[in-house]
Amino acid sequence: MGGVSVDTGGGGGKKAVDSNINMVPMIDLLISVIAFLLMTAVWVQTGQLQAQQPRSAPSDAPPENNTPQEQLKVQISPTSIRVGVSAADMRDIPHNGQRFTELGNVLRQRLQANQQNREVWLQPDGAVQYSEIIRVMDVVYEVYRPDAASQVTIRFL
Repeated sequence: MGGVSVDTGGGGGKKAVDSNINMVPMIDLLISVIAFLLMTAVWVQTGQLQAQQPRSAPSDAPPENNTPQEQLKVQISPTSIRVGVSAADMRDIPHNGQRFTELGNVLRQRLQANQQNREVWLQPDGAVQYSEIIRVMDVVYEVYRPDAASQVTIRFL
């Protein structure tokens, strides 16, 4: 076993004090701490998520219109889906087997009425299942992105 002997001299009629310091546990602890620090440093670098908003290609054309557009809202509740721009404009789609087909038809009508509005706001209720929200997002993408050149932005309220 490795150790260190500490010699205090013991001269002048005094009793010599010898003690052994065991170095093996100290080395084991030091290696464990170094290994922990190395793994933590690697995990900090790999655990970061680099997220950037996609940027569109710059164009030479001036922006068409800077006026704020109406926000198309899709409110999702366990009993129905409501689509509209304002409270008076909301259209209810009951919770049945054809609700997603009906939602697609309503969104197509809204898109035909206003081709410039490429933004849809989703407002899910707290009791709505996550799969229902994803299915609504899929319908929005089907309607607003029939090809890869089209763009749509989905935001949450």
